[in-house]
Amino acid sequence: MIQSMTGFGKGEASVGRYSATAEIRSVNSRYLEINVKLPPSMSAREIDIRELLRQRIGRGKVSMLVYSSGTQEAPDLTVDEDSVLRINSLLNSVKKVAKISAPIKLEHLLMFKDLFKGAANEVAQDDEWEAAKSAVVSALEQLHSSRMAEGEALKKDLNLRIDNLGSALDKIELLSRSRTEEEESRLRQKVSEVLNGKEIDPARLELEIVLLADKLDITEEVVRFRTHNQFFRELLEATESSGRRLNFLLQEMNREANTMGSKAFDADMSHLVVEIKEELEKIREQVQNLE
Repeated sequence: MIQSMTGFGKGEASVGRYSATAEIRSVNSRYLEINVKLPPSMSAREIDIRELLRQRIGRGKVSMLVYSSGTQEAPDLTVDEDSVLRINSLLNSVKKVAKISAPIKLEHLLMFKDLFKGAANEVAQDDEWEAAKSAVVSALEQLHSSRMAEGEALKKDLNLRIDNLGSALDKIELLSRSRTEEEESRLRQKVSEVLNGKEIDPARLELEIVLLADKLDITEEVVRFRTHNQFFRELLEATESSGRRLNFLLQEMNREANTMGSKAFDADMSHLVVEIKEELEKIREQVQNLE
């Protein structure tokens, strides 16, 4: 299904002592651009979160913010005896070198880290990550729903604009059919005026007039344009992302419109071609929002 590149999602989750909140925003971009902000305690998980985003988002400028907090419950801690003995030995060595006689006190030891250890530490880190991961997945689901809803609105608008293009093509085709004979007659008259009674091979004259009239015929352009319109609708219904393909298709539609404009032989047809170009520009602006 077609979806917009613009959207917002927010997710929350709790695991063990930790709760996490994830917020994600996406806007238009030619490629997939990802910016992730994490708490320092989860900086090593940035690659994992980026992979989660790549699996679910094809294109857009994406900003992800994750923050977490722990409960007031204190973890079970024990004294790391090896660390205490090592630090105490180092302090005694410093005393000896510095020739200090004062005894080592508890506050001196507490200035060092890693005096305590807890079996719950690693579990707590895993809980924080699992909470953050669940929050990110939830935010992505909400973002997807948001982008899908906007994509549906864009699809309705684009289908209406394709209808407008079809109506303009019908009018151009009617004008072309009704005025082709008139144009051929006008060409014959112009040729006669230029020749001013001079003799010329009738077969050659007929051929030249037919060739000139053929250059003004827009039947092929109208047929190709209608084919592009149909393919455009099919891409809107495609299951995969179609934004880039629709952009390329619009380039082809613009070429056909330019060719019709160069062949237009009266003001009414020129005005219709201008309407088509204006509609194509509006479609192009909308397609820029599609993934």
